[in-house]
Amino acid sequence: MRKKFISDFFFIQAINLLIKPVWILVIDREVQNILPTEEYGTYFSLSGYSMLFMILLDFGLTNFNNREVAINPSFYSSNFWSIIGAKTFLTAVFFILALSIGLVIGFTTFDFRIFGLLAINQTLLSFNTYLRSNISGVHRFKTDGILSIIDRLFVVLSLGVIIYTSLIPLKLTLYSFILAQTAGLLLTFIISWLANISYFGKAQEGFHLSNILPILRKALPYATIIGLMTLYTRLDSVLILKLLPNGRFQAGNYAMSYRLLDAGAIIGVLMAGQLLPLYSSNLVNIPRLKSMTKWTTLLVFLPALIGAMACAMGSSTLMKFLYPDKYIPEVGTVFSILIFCIPCMLLANIFGTLLTAAGEVKRINQLAIAACVINILGNLALIPLFGLIGAAITALTTQLFFGGMCYWWSRKVVA
Repeated sequence: MRKKFISDFFFIQAINLLIKPVWILVIDREVQNILPTEEYGTYFSLSGYSMLFMILLDFGLTNFNNREVAINPSFYSSNFWSIIGAKTFLTAVFFILALSIGLVIGFTTFDFRIFGLLAINQTLLSFNTYLRSNISGVHRFKTDGILSIIDRLFVVLSLGVIIYTSLIPLKLTLYSFILAQTAGLLLTFIISWLANISYFGKAQEGFHLSNILPILRKALPYATIIGLMTLYTRLDSVLILKLLPNGRFQAGNYAMSYRLLDAGAIIGVLMAGQLLPLYSSNLVNIPRLKSMTKWTTLLVFLPALIGAMACAMGSSTLMKFLYPDKYIPEVGTVFSILIFCIPCMLLANIFGTLLTAAGEVKRINQLAIAACVINILGNLALIPLFGLIGAAITALTTQLFFGGMCYWWSRKVVA
């Protein structure tokens, strides 16, 4: 199993390292350099706002489904259409609630247009993640890894042609930037749907309205985890927009520092996608669980910690290289703090996933609630006083608390 895991791990990481860093550091970064700082700052903040409502789109169904399919693959056939129906209902709730709150907090017409497109993208991403969870649930990790890069590969190729060549006479705008992502996500949806049919065949059970409520009730604890983790991870971008003078400009500066954090976090997210079905199918084999957590920690956590130290020491040089025309010293300082969130997030990916597989969802929710309290109070206190540096300190404190506590409590699972 160790050999297969490592083989799948490096395959998934390799193909993602070929595509997603290019997306983040070449395409997305160049888009930010081209667009006005305030305009990209609006995009960054509204992206964070849309992610706050991801709990409504997914409602924990992906992790719940992934665990159930790993334990019993026939779960797919009997519940596929009911979960699709549940997600369709949740999508309607997502749009109604998010748009209503946007109206209350004073979204402009431009904000509503951008958010509407981002909401469509979040919806497609949610369905894609569910479809992929079926495939990873039966340990088809290489297929899942390929599906995970299709949308970004499309965006890299299409926007790369627009930005760096004259083959397509289109001007890059915020709208074209978002719509390219929409097209990539739609392509992924179609291919993922076909892959599900290929691996599982057509679902035997049709859609039954009466099945939705029981499924949502079972998925609720997982939904709470996702909602709380999204809240303490993305709230800072919204609060920067609202609490600081010239908030859109400041949000754009924060996005410069946050970009590499997003890039590094990909490793942990992909690894957690592998670990959840593996943990779930080996819960009775404690020695194997101990072995998996040990070599996974050695494989990713220690290198990430060393890498974070190196990035922090060269933060100013790195930020100047990435943003030669927009760099300010504060961006380098903020990045030197934020980069240490990556090792903390990896702790949560390794040991929080173990708690999830073991059914310790209540414990994770308790830890996530505490993390949200730390994050909200920290941001409200520190952003007005220290600006972006205050937001970075709060982010690191939150991630360190959650990752450390996941490690502490997971020891009871493998005791």
